[in-house]
Amino acid sequence: MTIVPVPARANRVHTPLRRVAILVVSVFVAVLALAFGPAGGAAFAAQPVAQCNNVDNTPGLGLTCDVTVTNNLNVATGVESSVVTIKECHGPANTVPSSCVGPTTTSYNTLTTSVNQCNDSENGAGASVICKVQVINNITGGTSPTAATINQCVGSGTGGGTQSTLNCDPFPATTSSASVTQCNGSANGGGAQNRVTCTVATGATESAQLAVTIDQCNRSANGGGAVVTCSTELTTLALEAAVKLPKVSG
Repeated sequence: MTIVPVPARANRVHTPLRRVAILVVSVFVAVLALAFGPAGGAAFAAQPVAQCNNVDNTPGLGLTCDVTVTNNLNVATGVESSVVTIKECHGPANTVPSSCVGPTTTSYNTLTTSVNQCNDSENGAGASVICKVQVINNITGGTSPTAATINQCVGSGTGGGTQSTLNCDPFPATTSSASVTQCNGSANGGGAQNRVTCTVATGATESAQLAVTIDQCNRSANGGGAVVTCSTELTTLALEAAVKLPKVSG
């Protein structure tokens, strides 16, 4: 009986087809991994900013803290993000801080809508509190912003001492549930003139489309000779949405 060998060409024909099939399966698996697997390197979800609260309630100490926030919101797409930079410093009162952490910058894939700092702190004689918040809200496709609501320097600067103890702008500013609440119930131990210096930048604006609350320097520096200096900048910009041009055929 004669055995006829199978031509090697048949195997060569099937080998490329097998490689194509394996490649297709590999691509399909990769697509599934991207679609349903963990998104490595994704930005964090934003948390309320809270720092420098309930600290250094000992005479003669100083606290200097800064927060900068940039929010971005596209009204049409709902895409949002924020970038936050924080810095916290401690040291003797009324001097250049001797110990600082930061500045530290973090990016988020959601908006940062709350800043709470320098509250219930430095409640000792001769203490100093210097804190600053800067917030910029960029709203693409947003409506025109309105003047920011403010509540500041209420119940502060009492306890005697050289008048005037308050150096606040604007003043009076007593709006309830305001976007900016600062320097209330502070520096009430008596002491120097203008020991409460708190400002909200002229032209500060807000929007209901991206509401941000700032709460700082409240119930702080309540010791004899203690001072508080705090400032807020709140800027809201309504940016024009990108215009999609029609496609030209032909």
